[in-house]
Amino acid sequence: MGTRDLTPDEARTFLRTVWGFDDTRAGDALAGMRYVRDGGNALVTEDVPRVLGRPARSFRQWAEDHQGAFRAA
Repeated sequence: MGTRDLTPDEARTFLRTVWGFDDTRAGDALAGMRYVRDGGNALVTEDVPRVLGRPARSFRQWAEDHQGAFRAA
C-alpha cells in the first residue's frame, strides 16, 4: 500500500471517522502535526540521552518503529 499526504480536511475526516476524535481533538492533533512539519521541534538537546541513557531518535524513526500502533483496525 502506498502513502500520500492528506489535505487538512482529509486528515480531520480520518481522525474523526477512523479514530473517533471529536472536532477539538482532531484540530489539536492537526495543529501538532503542522508544528512538526514546519520544523517547530527541530531544536536538539542532550536531555533525552541524559534522562534515558540512550541516544534520542528522530520523530520519523519513532513513527516508523511504532507504525503498527497507527494502523486502522
